[in-house]
Order: sequence, then C-alpha cells, then structure tokens
Amino acid sequence: MVFSLFVVLSWMGTDYALHATSDQQFCGSCHSMKPMQASYLEDKHGGRSTKGIQALCTDCHLPHDNYISYLYMKAKSGAWDVWKEFVLGAEDVDWHAKRARANEYVYDSGCLKCHNNLQSGSEISNKQFVAHKPYFLGTTEKSCIDCHSVGHKNLEQKINTHFGITASMAKQ
Repeated sequence: MVFSLFVVLSWMGTDYALHATSDQQFCGSCHSMKPMQASYLEDKHGGRSTKGIQALCTDCHLPHDNYISYLYMKAKSGAWDVWKEFVLGAEDVDWHAKRARANEYVYDSGCLKCHNNLQSGSEISNKQFVAHKPYFLGTTEKSCIDCHSVGHKNLEQKINTHFGITASMAKQ
C-alpha cells in the first residue's frame, strides 16, 4: 500500500514537473530565450492561435516517438541549456546559424503528434498529397520544418533587436 502510494505520488510529481518546465513562460525565463518567446507569442502555433490550441516548447523541440527518448532529451537539453545560460554564458550563441539548422532542433514526431491525420488527410486533398507524398514514402531527406516555417514569427527580427544586431551586422 505504501509503495503504491509512493509510486503514484512520484508519478504525479514527475508529471507536474514535466508540464511546469515545458511552456514558453518557463523556457522564456532565460535571457537568451526572450526573442524566441516573443516570436512564439506572435505565431499561429503559439500566442496567435485562432483555434485555441497552443503548442508548448516541448511539443516541437523534443522527440515524441517514445517516452524514454522524450525524457532523455528533455533532461539532456535542459541540463545543457542551464549550463550554457548560467555557467558558460549564452552571449556567444550564433542564433542565426542555429536557425539555419532548425531541423536539428525541431522533431517531426512533434509535428505529427498534432497533425496526426496528415497522411490520410493528404490523400483526400490532391495538393497536400502531392506535397507530402515524398515525405510519407521516405524518398526525401526533408523534415517538416524544412518546408514549413512555423513556431516563431519574425524570429530573425526579434533576435536582431534583442541582441542589438544591425542589418549590416546580420549580413556579414
């Protein structure tokens, strides 16, 4: 009985902690994440959702293929982010270079978690079917984020403004 209660309370605590550390308020509490938070709040997957559904940061930036992978990457990336922000310093992060490699930080399994009927829905819509056929057949290396620029509206502008980067500096 005591063991069962311990397991249930541990699970509830873990679940609470996972949710409490998954949204833009938590992620945006670090100085270096302020531009990402601001652009997320302007995006249709974030604060400007017309459907009442908002993706959490972890919905896109963690894998959803299995629970173990999700927990491992949450712990790994969370530990690195804290270490980088508070110990090493995040002033030297090249956010524009990271944006160019967005497919390393956005997981298709997160997209497909919400867009779970994309394959069957695409078969109904000829335009969607043609566009997504290579993806579902596995004949393309492209990920969702390679074709769909979502999640952070006007991110480049927000990064430049936050870090004081002028247009001429950004082009170098």
